Amino acid sequence: MAASGARSRLFPTLRLAAGAVGALSVFVFTTDNLMSLQMVTGRSMQPALNPDSNMLWRDVLLMDKRVRDGLDEARLRRGDIVTLKSPANPDLLLIKRIIALPHDCVVPTGSPDSYVRVPRGQCWVEGDESFHSGDSNSFGPVPLALVTGRALTPVWPPWRIGARISGMPEWKKSRVYENGRSTLAESK
Repeated sequence: MAASGARSRLFPTLRLAAGAVGALSVFVFTTDNLMSLQMVTGRSMQPALNPDSNMLWRDVLLMDKRVRDGLDEARLRRGDIVTLKSPANPDLLLIKRIIALPHDCVVPTGSPDSYVRVPRGQCWVEGDESFHSGDSNSFGPVPLALVTGRALTPVWPPWRIGARISGMPEWKKSRVYENGRSTLAESK
């Protein structure tokens, strides 16, 4: 009788523990491979991200992780905001806008008489605020394998939910030559 009483109390506890382990496994898989949240710090992406210059509020973004490690580069477009590991310091996570994709030519900021052709498997990234951004203008094209996620939409602060953050700023379009042929400003 005592054994059956202990067993009846043990089964709900085991069931609860198994459910918690299952839920934790789904959560970890989802945040590592599908979607996650990312807080944005710094000014390099103003005004698209962290538009409050006082930095009282920081944007939190919903990130698509299916593009990580260059696994599905077809999901990436010019104008997408992405997180990536810094090519100079792999422990540092950057957030930048993709300006050019493989085979595109881009005129670096501050070098109007030169251009860089982006090699296969790499991309050119820049911050929207050029004066506060360490980006491809300083370290060159970056491997797509360093991309860890693509920003979908802000989810915090509440008044920023659903704000449009993708799309190439007009002043950057004239510096990019899609597949080395025509400017994006002319082709769009």
